Amino acid sequence: MKRNMKWQVLALAAGLLLSVEALAQEVNVNSGSFGSTGQVVISDDMYGSIGYTSGAGDYFFITLNPAADYFLKENLSLGGFVTLATQFQDGDDPLTVGLGVRGGYNIPLNSNVSVWPKLGLAVAHTDYFGDRTYLEISLTAPFLVHLAPHFFVGGGPGLVTQLGDDTIATLSVTTVVGGYF
Repeated sequence: MKRNMKWQVLALAAGLLLSVEALAQEVNVNSGSFGSTGQVVISDDMYGSIGYTSGAGDYFFITLNPAADYFLKENLSLGGFVTLATQFQDGDDPLTVGLGVRGGYNIPLNSNVSVWPKLGLAVAHTDYFGDRTYLEISLTAPFLVHLAPHFFVGGGPGLVTQLGDDTIATLSVTTVVGGYF
């Protein structure tokens, strides 16, 4: 039952995100380039890795971070995100949920490419090795390719540090897909 509910939550979040992104692409309120004052960005940062963590063994994990950001002024954004994550391993697959805020600054490299570093702060809870609530600090720097007006994809380095009873740092490659209006 627990395993099915996690998949339902992840599927629901992915479906809602895709619906909102499609709506964001249809609305043409601000026709400026990415990072213009007053733009709203709907995106999802996705993490994935196969590796070895000392003491935990081999596993695969996926993290979804549906997010909404608002450009307060040219290229300066403030936003919020939800974290939904699971880890596929022997035995029960743990579920992580969290809520956070982030700030970012878009750096245009040319008319179709930019880099959008973001610093985030979140509170999360996981049932991995018992119940654990922690503070999470994240730093991502995805390079965005603006494929069409109001739509982008990208990827780049990410660092997430969990502060609590145990400090855990994860370095990963992140991908992002989103739209803006």
